[in-house]
Amino acid sequence: MSENRTVGELMSPPGICLRADTSVREAGKRLAEGRVTGAPVVDEEGRAVGVVSQQDLVRHESGTSSVGAEGQFYTDVDDYRDLASVPVDRSATTVAEIMTREIVSVDRTTTAREAAALLRSRRIHRLLVTEAGVLVGVVTSLDLLAALEGDD
Repeated sequence: MSENRTVGELMSPPGICLRADTSVREAGKRLAEGRVTGAPVVDEEGRAVGVVSQQDLVRHESGTSSVGAEGQFYTDVDDYRDLASVPVDRSATTVAEIMTREIVSVDRTTTAREAAALLRSRRIHRLLVTEAGVLVGVVTSLDLLAALEGDD
């Protein structure tokens, strides 16, 4: 990979951005339709406030919470014991409840080598590219691999 390549040259515009109040169901639908594995979560000014990945969605959906587990007080009374097996409706869960809040961002001048090292050390698949805190792009591990392939 060329030592002089920058994130600004490799990044893609943020195609799919989610809001914190987006439902988890809608987020999953948008990721699937966009054929992406994750998306930034932004506020009204376009500032990144989190990231949601397929892994977050799977982790959320695989939860085995029931009404009984969510509200233990119901299982204390014999008449309400059946509630312990009623699944919790997860359709109202918002992105804010499951997103990763730690933002890992870089600016356009970050080198591809620095970006790759950051992805590897943080064990993540995408970096948010920001200017004055506003999201302007995303660079992924696949973007960096494509750049490496192009340097034959």
